[in-house]
Amino acid sequence: MANKPKEFPIFTKLDDNMAQDLLVKLNLYLNDFTRSTGINNIFVHESALLEIFDRIERRRVYFHIFYNGCNMSELNEGALLCFWIIKLCPFICQNIQPDILNAKIALFLFNKVLSYVASKTHKQVLITEQTIKDLYYSFRFRDISKESLMLLAGSMIR
Repeated sequence: MANKPKEFPIFTKLDDNMAQDLLVKLNLYLNDFTRSTGINNIFVHESALLEIFDRIERRRVYFHIFYNGCNMSELNEGALLCFWIIKLCPFICQNIQPDILNAKIALFLFNKVLSYVASKTHKQVLITEQTIKDLYYSFRFRDISKESLMLLAGSMIR
């Protein structure tokens, strides 16, 4: 069992095919966002998205190492995606401030991942309109940690 830093393999850059698959998948969600909000002409900083994907993969390795071989859940992965969208603001639209746009996209994706995981596990999403407003405010103005966002997502499904 590896327990010394030099015994662990070096983390390498995401495979280009995997990164491309993730970009295509995220683009489908952005199309849903565009249809539901009417916000068009969103420019994507691909390098920022690749950085986000890389950070999520690093967290996946972290989970494996520090949680005794456990895999990171889809819910945690979705929450991390939202966290990094809020922090790195990879989306830009000419008439919308980047923090506002990215908070809206993160909130949209957060709701999507909650719904997806709830339906997959035959549970319900427990979220009110006020909670959605509070989340949006928090995404814009509060300092939310990765861990708190992952725990919050887990608490909203029962």
